[in-house]
Order: sequence, then C-alpha cells, then structure tokens
Amino acid sequence: MTISRAGRRILRSDRLRRALCWLIHGYIHLVYRTNRWQVEGAEGALRLRAEGRGFILAFWHGRLLMIPMAWQRLAPMHMLISAHRDGRIIADAVTYFGVRSIAGSTRRGGSAALRTMVKRLKDGDCVGITPDGPRGPAMTASLGIVNLARLSGAPIVPITYATSRRRVWSSWDRFHLPLPYGRGVYLWGEPIALAADLDEAGLDEARRLLETRMVALTREADRRVGAASPPPQPSPIEGEGAQRKPSPLMPYLYRALTGLLTPLAPALLHWRARRGKEDSARIGERRGIAGRKRPEAPLVWVHAASVGEATAILELIERILRERPGCEFLVTTGTVTSARLLAARLPAGARHQFVPLDLPLYVARFLDHWRPDLALWVESELWPNLVLATRARGIPLILVNARLSARAYTRWRRHPGLITPMLGAYALCLAQSEEQAERFRRLGAGAVASLGDLKAAAPPLPVDPVALRRLSRQVAGRPLWLAASTHDGEEEIAAAVHRAVGSRHERLLTIIAPRHPARGDAIAAMLRGRGLRLARRSRDERIEADTDVYLADTMGELGLFYRLSEIAFIGGSLCARGGHNPFEAARLGCAVMFGPDTGNCAAMAEALLAAGAAETVTRDSLAEAVSALL
Repeated sequence: MTISRAGRRILRSDRLRRALCWLIHGYIHLVYRTNRWQVEGAEGALRLRAEGRGFILAFWHGRLLMIPMAWQRLAPMHMLISAHRDGRIIADAVTYFGVRSIAGSTRRGGSAALRTMVKRLKDGDCVGITPDGPRGPAMTASLGIVNLARLSGAPIVPITYATSRRRVWSSWDRFHLPLPYGRGVYLWGEPIALAADLDEAGLDEARRLLETRMVALTREADRRVGAASPPPQPSPIEGEGAQRKPSPLMPYLYRALTGLLTPLAPALLHWRARRGKEDSARIGERRGIAGRKRPEAPLVWVHAASVGEATAILELIERILRERPGCEFLVTTGTVTSARLLAARLPAGARHQFVPLDLPLYVARFLDHWRPDLALWVESELWPNLVLATRARGIPLILVNARLSARAYTRWRRHPGLITPMLGAYALCLAQSEEQAERFRRLGAGAVASLGDLKAAAPPLPVDPVALRRLSRQVAGRPLWLAASTHDGEEEIAAAVHRAVGSRHERLLTIIAPRHPARGDAIAAMLRGRGLRLARRSRDERIEADTDVYLADTMGELGLFYRLSEIAFIGGSLCARGGHNPFEAARLGCAVMFGPDTGNCAAMAEALLAAGAAETVTRDSLAEAVSALL
C-alpha cells in the first residue's frame, strides 16, 4: 500500500502516528464485527499448532488488513515488515493485535531479519509474510519466502480474505479496503512443505506452486462473496509503474536528447577531472577517442562498471585466454580507481580503456575504432546508446553475472520503452541467481540462464609476500581488526569503535582500507582531529608501537590486509551503498562482519550467515562484535 505525502508527514509525528494506529485498530474490529464471516480450510494450520510447530503464513500485500483477525492470537506471531517509512505504520498497527514486527525484506539481503525469522520458526512461533511485498509486482511470489521455508524447515500456509463490500485502491498492490456491514470469507490453504536440499530449479518450482495456489485461493474468495476477481497478472512490461506497452520511439528519443547534450560534455568531464573523478591525461577516452591501437587479432570487449565488477571478470578473461590464445581483450570501466587496479592486474593480451560517455557521437567514435568481435557486459551496466549501437553493428552481446537491485528493477519497470529494446539486444543474459534471472525475464530479456555468481568463483585476492612479511613484523603481538572498502561515514564509525574497543584491548590497531583511496587526505584529517595517531600506507609510513590507525589508502592491496587481519568488517553496508563482496575476506580466513545493507551481495551474505561465518552488525553493535571476536 502506498502512503501519500500527507500520510508521510503524519508518520513523522509519533503522537499522530499512534492515534492513526488506534483508528486502524478500531476500524479493523468494526469491519470484523459487522460482517458475517465464513472461515474454511483452517484445519491444516490448527493441526500444526496442536503439534507445537511453527509455520509461515503467506498473504498478498493488498489483502493484509484483516489478517490479524483471522489469526486470533493462536500462537506467537511475527510479521516481516519492510524497513522503510511506509512500513512503520504497519509495524505499529499490528502490535495492537499481539503481532510482533521484524524489520527487513526477503528480497534485499535482510540477513538479520532472515536469521530472526528462522529462529522464531524453529522455536515453534509463526511468521507472516507478503510474498509480493514491499514493492511488487502484485500477486507475484518472490523466492525469499521459499528460501525461508527451506532454511527453517517450516511449511508455508497460504491465507486470503474477501468482503462483499470493499474499495480497491489504485496502488501497485491493488489494496483492498473492506467495508462494514456485508459478508466476508477467510480461506486457508493446505500447508506446503519444502525439502531442505532443493536446488535453484526446485526453489523456483516451489515459488510458482505457492503463487498459483495463492492466486487461486484469492479468486475463490472473491467468488464466494460475489466480488470481481483481481485483475490478470501483469506482463513483463506492464507491471507496476508501467501500464503501457513499450514505445518503439523511446530509443530514438533518448538518442536525440543525449545528442543535444554533447556540447556540454567536455565541460562536465573537466569539472569531474578537477574533483579527481576522471583521469585528466586520458579524458579523450571518455569522448570515444582511443588511447591505443586496435590489435589485429579477434577482439573481445569486456565492460565493467567499477572495481568490484572488474575484479570479478579477471578470472574469466584469463580462462578465455587459456582456451582461446589467439584472442585479445579490451576492458572498459568508468572509474579512476578501477583503471588503477586493472593496470596492475590485467593479463598479457588485455588492455584497458575508459568507457565513452553514452552520447551518440562518442559511442560511434569508440565502436569505429575498436570494432569488437564479441561484447561481454558485466552485472547491471545498461547504457542505451552504447548497447543499441553495438547491436546495430552486428556485434554479439552477452550480459555476464547479471543482477539488478530491487530499486533498479522497480525503476526500469517504469521505462519499458528503453529497457525492453536494450535487453532484447543481448544474445544471452547469464544471471547471478534464479531470482535475478526472473527479474530480467520480466523486463523483456530473451535467452536467460542462471549460472551462479562469478564473484563466488574468483580466486583469493593476490598479495605481495614481501609486503606481508614486513607488515606482519610491525604488528606482531598486537590485537587488530580491519574495516575494509569503507565509504564516507563508515571511517567515523571505525574511529569510534577503536576508542570503545581500545579501552578493553590494550595496544589495539585498527586498519582502515577505504573503497576510494583518493579520500585518504580527508580521512587522515578526520582521524587526527579525533586525537588518533596515524600511519598511512600511501606514504610508506611504518606502524609504530603507538600507532592507533593504519590508513590503507592504496589500490589493489586488500589481499594483503585480509591476510594480516583475522577480523574484517566489510564496508558499504552501513551507509546505504549495498555492501561489497564478503567472500574476498572469507576466502582468506577472516571472521566477517557487515551491516544490514547487503543488497549488492545478498546471496553471498546470506550464505555466510547460514554457515555461521559472518555476523550482521549495526553502527551501535559493531564495537561489541569486534571486542567479542578479539
């Protein structure tokens, strides 16, 4: 259900929000007491309760309002509530019915929420989930709920309701507001039990089974009260936010509009160069002007956005070079940091260039010069001009290790006129997981397969053994921990953790390896401003006995610091950046911690948590976690 701007202002006031929750509570009771209700199919749920077993109660997002009255406090109930502003009012309202909320999402790497739900279910409690929440598509089940059932061993019990008098809102979930003084029906479905050893295909089959049963149950409930059935399922291009077919004119319109921006591009690039976001010596590459000659051999073009994607693709490049030694590689990225990393790690037969801006003139220059024979794009890089121009020249495109965050997926659904032609340009889309594969299918991709995450198959990060020996001698005997791939705000948290933990662990050393080493000066100034004694890797400064923080402000050396420390916090997870690859630390024997935001690496994070190899922390609990691990 979507809350208006006025509603959001109410949510910011605790007093008004509590009053609104009381009104909702009273309205639910009014509807329940003034309608004549019929309940069918609850025997399976009651049998599970009699046996003391918990189960997952599944109901559509648009029909959650009356679910607490169906439950009637038969057992401890917990409901998964999305941890955003709209979810707060739902969480507050359900407490009046004895339902406890769990903040998180089964779709966006809610690892802490997942662990909590598994524990509650194994304790014999029950958990309520909307498989199509929090953003849809409506009445389409996600893989999150079947994964929870597999991990916990708890069955899924579908439930729905319908009333003869109601209002259906024009929200994404077609929210049903039941009205008083009519007829109502609750329909319970038979429990669905899942085997613990299901593979991806089995999980997707279970998801489809759950979705089919829930849709059928909902239609039957509507039929019982004489109400109209829900609208048919949206097509892959007609879902939430995109109620029209894609226009064939959109790519041409995009090309024309971006063409008009070309005169402004040089000024933008020079402005970015002054801020350290472009390499001034290679700025021509961003305008499609090649910095190197094209090799005569067949050329494979690999495009990755930044450091993480570039690192993931290195092993694939080396594998192809071993099997096709006659090939050459062109690797393009868009960031200065990734260019520095690749300069040191690209194998012979591969060269790096900056990707051109997605402007028609620059794209044409780039393709005219390089003329690749095959294009491999990594993860979620989707630039309309570059993709469609490549396809127009007959160059086969493959999307490798493909993924879309829930936010990006929702955003692209609003622009079917661009995303459908773009994905249609790829001859093959290889997704990280079956859930990701389904997202690409719904957006219009043709041939889609799920082969797993390339980052999970990458070798351990490299290390300079001489540097490792030297630093190991400097830190010998000291307790230490590493904050890796940190972003703005996370270094301040690491500094506070050092203060808190240092009082309990003498001679503590904190190593901070920022994701973007160019921020080294600013981070150093912040640390010194907090009274911390500092040594910087970029200046080759020694770690002395009184050094508090070692600032690892260099590129491509995380393998060194993961080997040096046995405890690693993975950044980007406490500052809404989606987190970074935790497998890199785990492969090198580190105890791993990360924040709640792991949307970029959700499957890896959940796998580590399930294996007991990682811990989810908050800015308030990080110090305690570090101290306990030390």
